[in-house]
Amino acid sequence: MERVFLNYYFCIFHDWGDDECIKILKNCKQAIPSRDAGGKVIIIDIVIGSNSSDTKLLETQIICDLDIMKVGGAERDEQEWKKIFLEAGFKDYNIMPVLGLRSISELYP
Repeated sequence: MERVFLNYYFCIFHDWGDDECIKILKNCKQAIPSRDAGGKVIIIDIVIGSNSSDTKLLETQIICDLDIMKVGGAERDEQEWKKIFLEAGFKDYNIMPVLGLRSISELYP
């Protein structure tokens, strides 16, 4: 049986600013093996604009963004996530919209 090493996060990164997200993800990257050895980080969180054709979802994303700004967090679009992932040292990533506002992001060292 092949072992898989991963860290999994559900809707926590939008509570934090970019610098804090990068710090958390750098620690995650240090804790997992290489991609060839099965290491990856999985994040389930909001990606603004991932379902931009759905007006109701877009309105909900904007309301969530305004709400989360009260605690210093942010909802991010794919380019903002990419910047964070790359600054944290991840070489590759994949973002998949799955359900409503949520997307699954897979990050590979």
